[in-house]
Amino acid sequence: MTATTERTPLLGSRSPGDGSLPLKPRCLSSRATRAWASVFSPANRILMAGFLVSLTLGLTQVPIIYVFRIMTCDAFYADADANANSPSSPDRCARREIDAATASQVSLLGMSTSVCGIVNLFICGALIHRVGTRWAFVCQTGLLGVRVACQIMAVSVGGKNGIILMQATQLVGIIGGPRGYMLVLNTAVAEVVERRRHTAVFGKLQGALMMGTAGGYLLGGILGDAGIQMPFVTAVGFFIVATIYGAIFMPTPPATKGDSADESHKAPAGFLAPIKVLVPPRLRLESGKVVRHYGLVFLSLGVFFGVFATGYAPILIQMYATSRFRFGTTENGILMSGNSLIRGVFLMFIFPKLIDIGRSWFASSSGSTTKRANPEGEPLIREERETLPTNPDELEPPAPGLVHSEESTKPASEEEDDDSTFDLSFLRWSLVVDGIVTSISAWATEGWHMYLAAFLLPFASGSAPAAKGVITEMCPPYLRQDALSAITLVESAATLTTQGLFGLIYAALSTIGHANLTFFCNGGLAVVAVCILSLAHYPPANSTRVEDSADDDRNDESDGNP
Repeated sequence: MTATTERTPLLGSRSPGDGSLPLKPRCLSSRATRAWASVFSPANRILMAGFLVSLTLGLTQVPIIYVFRIMTCDAFYADADANANSPSSPDRCARREIDAATASQVSLLGMSTSVCGIVNLFICGALIHRVGTRWAFVCQTGLLGVRVACQIMAVSVGGKNGIILMQATQLVGIIGGPRGYMLVLNTAVAEVVERRRHTAVFGKLQGALMMGTAGGYLLGGILGDAGIQMPFVTAVGFFIVATIYGAIFMPTPPATKGDSADESHKAPAGFLAPIKVLVPPRLRLESGKVVRHYGLVFLSLGVFFGVFATGYAPILIQMYATSRFRFGTTENGILMSGNSLIRGVFLMFIFPKLIDIGRSWFASSSGSTTKRANPEGEPLIREERETLPTNPDELEPPAPGLVHSEESTKPASEEEDDDSTFDLSFLRWSLVVDGIVTSISAWATEGWHMYLAAFLLPFASGSAPAAKGVITEMCPPYLRQDALSAITLVESAATLTTQGLFGLIYAALSTIGHANLTFFCNGGLAVVAVCILSLAHYPPANSTRVEDSADDDRNDESDGNP
């Protein structure tokens, strides 16, 4: 055996014939590990959860409108006199009275769903604070399965009693519903994804939801032709799978000292915490002047009118195509599936690229990297970078207590991002395009025109994730969860309003034979939303958020909107 000296290599050379195992390159295994970790990253697991639940919910969205039409038709002829159209006629349901009654029932269903969803947001928000996003997700999906199981009974009964039972099943949504699970997913993204990627991942999440909805629309329409109860039975099984998936694979936030643990900044407590977030905060400007910032107020109002203008479009397209062009479950399934699929592809792959390109363009055109301030008053990006020392003699001794204070401070790279003011501009222009395309749909005279409208509308679908990205930028980190609850609450209230009001408008215009005019009403409201969003702005650079106190009240000037 050769003696070991100081010059002997630590890893000796091995000949091919010495019987020892050859050294395997570790780069291959590390690449495989990184690829595996990338595919099953926390963000991707959240996207998969959203895809699975939206797929399950989409199974019943198309059949449920057809079910209401059939049940309304049966109820109409049950109450009609003997001189009405013969029940054996193949077009027995092709009457304006039935179209109007169906629109009213669908609108009532949407309103009850939205009311229960609003209450569900408060309950789900409290549940997230108590048990975390994983078990809150399990609770929401499990109760959604219970609701669909109750809807199977309503479909079996049919007629007027079936309508009453179908409407009553929405009460389950108070504890577990679609709004709650979306809040859970958005909160999970805000917890496990770095701040500068929030808008892009919010868009990908919305895209995953749309792609799942597309598959659900298509599969639900096919199953509806096989048997009207089949989509509901299949949905119950899928909700069981989604619940098991959430319990196993939903990520949990890292156990680090977050901003919520800072004793000097606490999120508002209580059941109405999301509403308190929308109260205009007090900011101390660089000059020392204290003003109130109304950016969140105008953002919320703009999002409200934006959803008010566009939220009824999917239902409107289906209702109009069914009554005007005699679309059935298969045609509506293909229509809405294509719409959701294109929307999902746009949000998953095109929307993040647009956000990156737009931010880079805004940053280069502005010629400055000055950013808004964080809650502690430090700019997110400084205008001049300090030169890092290269020699040991240039290093200065640390100040007392510096090491301790840096332990709870996030790295600058986690907080700073590109010029995110582009997100707000994207939100405005997205609503402009949406209003134009929706208005053009009023001139549809052939069935394929509805397919064309459903193909074009998804390219203006980035408003929802952009709004979530903007509100997380406007709020400090310890308020992000409540801010997401607040913007979801605004969207739910707008959905409730649009389904109630536009349901009545569509029913009235359908009675006089001009249901297409509803598209013009939607387009007009989109213009109103853009005008309101033009008043929304980020907090000024180098400003700090101050809490309400007696000392600051003397300097408060509430008439400013920085």
